[in-house]
Amino acid sequence: MMNEKNRLTIADETELGHKLFLCLKFVDKESKRVLKEQEIKFYHTSSIGEYEPANPNDESTARLSGKAFTDMSGRIFVKTILPGNYGSGENNRHIHTTVKGAKPEGYDIHFKQHTGFMGKRFINRSDQHFLADLRYNIDSTLVTFLTIEVKRPKIQENHSYDHK
Repeated sequence: MMNEKNRLTIADETELGHKLFLCLKFVDKESKRVLKEQEIKFYHTSSIGEYEPANPNDESTARLSGKAFTDMSGRIFVKTILPGNYGSGENNRHIHTTVKGAKPEGYDIHFKQHTGFMGKRFINRSDQHFLADLRYNIDSTLVTFLTIEVKRPKIQENHSYDHK
């Protein structure tokens, strides 16, 4: 069972939209070692494509946001909703992730079923964008399992890596 700090609820049962569970694992891109106790921030739009930021000049202050820490196996579980399309584009649903101290810190999770040809082409050429394959759980909740490879993560003095 995951510890409370390794789980994050961004959208509760009252939030409109299709329920989504993200089962994520964060690893060092170069060594493939799991990132233990790594702080990760998440944010995304509502089901209608609005960020609704607390600071109008900073999307990362979106109403649907939060942070969690990876467990000793590099995992985080996130309970939220499927973000909506925003702006004039279609098939641009994604969740922003910020890996504290990494170089770069920003990584985006896109969804295979909600990404067009050009978006998939872009994602395949990027090492900061990841394509998640959505599946339905027995109760129609969307679920995905995804490993995010992080470039140059900051290693904390009291944190170590394991091969897993």
